Amino acid sequence: MNSSAPDARLIAWERNTDKSKSLMALLPSEMKIEIMSHIITQQSLSSLGQTCRAWHKVANEELYKRDCMENCSFAIKWMAAHAVDEQTTDSALRTLEISRRWGGQIDAVKRRLSRLDRAGSERKDETMYDTSTAIHFAVFLGNVRLTKTLLDMEASLTIPCSPLLFRSMGSEQLILRFKCFRRPLNCYRFGPAFPIVLAFLQSDPGMCRLLMEHGAGREAMIFGYENNAGAMSILHFAAADRTTDYRQWQCLFDRFREYINEPSPDDYQSTPLHVALISGCTQGMQIAVETGADKESRDSGLCTPLRLGIADMPLYTIEDPKPFEEHMRCLRKFVDLGASVNPDGDSLIGFAVKHYASLPEKSPGLRHLIYFLLERHADINRTFFEPHSNMVNEIIHSILELGDAPQSRELLKELLGDLIDRGLNLTIPAPGLPSPLYRVLTHDDSKLVWLVDLLCDNGAPIHEYEVGPAFLSWCETSRLWAGNKYDAWWQHQGQEDEIFLKWCEHPYNAWWWQHVKHISPFFVSQAYQEAFCKSRQLYDILTHLPLPKPWDWDNVLVRLAFCSMQPWSWRLVVLLKFEAKFNDIWCLNCGDNMIHLTVRQFIRVGDYSVADATRDILHLMDEGVEISSRNRHGQTPLDILLGPGSSRDDLMEFAALLEGKMQKVHELA
Repeated sequence: MNSSAPDARLIAWERNTDKSKSLMALLPSEMKIEIMSHIITQQSLSSLGQTCRAWHKVANEELYKRDCMENCSFAIKWMAAHAVDEQTTDSALRTLEISRRWGGQIDAVKRRLSRLDRAGSERKDETMYDTSTAIHFAVFLGNVRLTKTLLDMEASLTIPCSPLLFRSMGSEQLILRFKCFRRPLNCYRFGPAFPIVLAFLQSDPGMCRLLMEHGAGREAMIFGYENNAGAMSILHFAAADRTTDYRQWQCLFDRFREYINEPSPDDYQSTPLHVALISGCTQGMQIAVETGADKESRDSGLCTPLRLGIADMPLYTIEDPKPFEEHMRCLRKFVDLGASVNPDGDSLIGFAVKHYASLPEKSPGLRHLIYFLLERHADINRTFFEPHSNMVNEIIHSILELGDAPQSRELLKELLGDLIDRGLNLTIPAPGLPSPLYRVLTHDDSKLVWLVDLLCDNGAPIHEYEVGPAFLSWCETSRLWAGNKYDAWWQHQGQEDEIFLKWCEHPYNAWWWQHVKHISPFFVSQAYQEAFCKSRQLYDILTHLPLPKPWDWDNVLVRLAFCSMQPWSWRLVVLLKFEAKFNDIWCLNCGDNMIHLTVRQFIRVGDYSVADATRDILHLMDEGVEISSRNRHGQTPLDILLGPGSSRDDLMEFAALLEGKMQKVHELA
C-alpha cells in the first residue's frame, strides 16, 4: 500500500513564526478564505497551512472540510489503516478528532464508483479507501483502542468494506485461511465484508465480542451479484472453521442462536450445519448441534447435512489419510449426536454405495463408511433420490461399466455378497429403472455368469414390461435351460403337472415365467428362430409352453426353419401337422410351395443329404403337395435344382430322383 500521502496526513506545522514579519499573516480572514478558494490541490493547501501559524488554523480547517466533501474523509481512513502501534494509534485518534471537528464522517463511503471514477483511479488503494470505513481498517488490524473509540462514536457496523481491503492488506496466511472456506461455503472470491468477519478471519474472538456488544449483526460477507446478492451468516463461517481451539467461537453461536438454521443466500440454501458436515468440521458440527441446529434440515436439493457430509468425503490415500480420517470422525460424531442414517425419502447408505461403486479401487475409505452405516442400522433396502435408485442398481451399473477393470469388479462382487448376507433384498426392483437381472442378461458379457446366478438364486425379478427381451435372452443362454433336470416334464407320465411346477419354480425360470402371459408373439417368433438355429432341446421346451402364437403361425414356422439352414429343423416342419394344408403354405416372395423350399434347402445346406431330402419330398407328396407345381417365376422344383447357382456333387443324383418322381406323377395323371 502506498504510504506517501502528505495530503492525507494533515500534520500541523508547529514552528513559531513572528506575525509582524509575515505580510500573509496580516491578511483578514475573508481574504484568506478567498485565496484558499483558488487553490485546487490538497497538496498546495497543506503547504500554505505550514507557511506560518496564522495560516495554519484556516488552512487546516479548509483542508479537512474538503477531505470530508470530496474524499469521503480519506484522512480518517488512511490514519486508521496505518495505526499499527501506540504512536500511530495516537496519531490516528488525533486525526479523527480534528477531522470530525470540521465535518469529517466516520461512515463516509462511495457506495458505487462510476465508470469514470474507476477509469480515472490510478491505484487500487484509492478504490479501497473510497469503499471502506475507518472501523474496517481498525478491526482488520486488531486495533482495539481505535475500534472502541470508533464504536463509542457509533460507527456503523452495517457497511461492508471493499474486497480490495483483503487483497491489498491481507497476509498470505489470511488468504490461505479464507481458501479453507471456499468449498464448504461455495464462495471462490472475497466479497464485500462486514467488520465481524474481518475479526473472524483474523482469528480474533475478543474483537468479535466487542463488535457484538455494540450491535454487530450476523451478516458476514456478501456473495452474488446485483439483485441476487445476499449476506452469508457468520455462523456459516464459524461452523466450517477447523481451528484447534474451536470453543473460541462459542460466543458467535450464543449471540446468534436464533439464526442457527438460517439458509445461505446462494442457490444451495445450506444451513451452518450443512456447511460443517461438508467441510468435515467436527467442532463446528458439535457446537451447531448444541446450539439447537436441526439435524435433519434440508437444503434446496432436499439433502440433509449427513448426506452432504457423505457426498463430500475426501478420498482416502495411504500417503495422507488424515483428511479422510477427520471427515469420518465428524460423520461418526454427528450420528452419535442423533443424526438419522435413514432420513425420510432417502437412503444414505445407498448414496454411499453409489459413490464407492463408481471408483472402488480409488475409494477404499468409503467401504469403511458403508459398514459404519450398516452398524448404525441404515436401511439397506431403501430407495434413494437424485437419481431415483437403490444400491443394487448402482452396484450392477458399475459392474457393467467396469468391464475392463477386473479388480474393481472383484471388489464390487465382494461388496454385493456382503450386503446380501446382511439382508439386502433383491426381490424388489426400483420403479422406473431397469431391473438388475434384465440389465445383466441383455449386457451380453460371458464374464458375468456369477452375477446372473447370484441374482437368480436370490430371487431377483424383472419388470413385466421387460419380459419379452428378457425371455429372448433366456433362450439365447443355453446354460439357463439346458441344465435343468425338470426340462422334459412332458415325458414324466402321470407326473407332468408336478414336474412342470418344479420347472416353473426353478431360479433360472421363475423370474420370467411369472410374466409369461405378457410375452408378445414377436418375441415368441424370435425364440423359435433361436431354437431352430441352435438347439432341438430348446425347440422341444418351447413347443410345450403356453406361448402366444403369432398370426399365420404355420407360415412363420416354415420361414424360420428355412432360414435356420438346419436339416433337423426343416425336417421338423415337414413332419408337423399344420392347421392349414401344405398346398396353402407358400413362400410369399416367389410363390414357392414346400417342395420348392425343400429343393432350395438341399442346394444351400451341405449336410442335407439326398436321402433326407428325398424322404421329405415323398412325405410332402403324400400330404398332397404337388411336385410339378410352378412358382411365380414359372419354375418347378426340378427347374430350381438345375438352375444357376447349384453346385453340389450329388446334385445330379438328386435331380434324377426328382425327375423320376415327376415323370411318375405325369404318368399317373
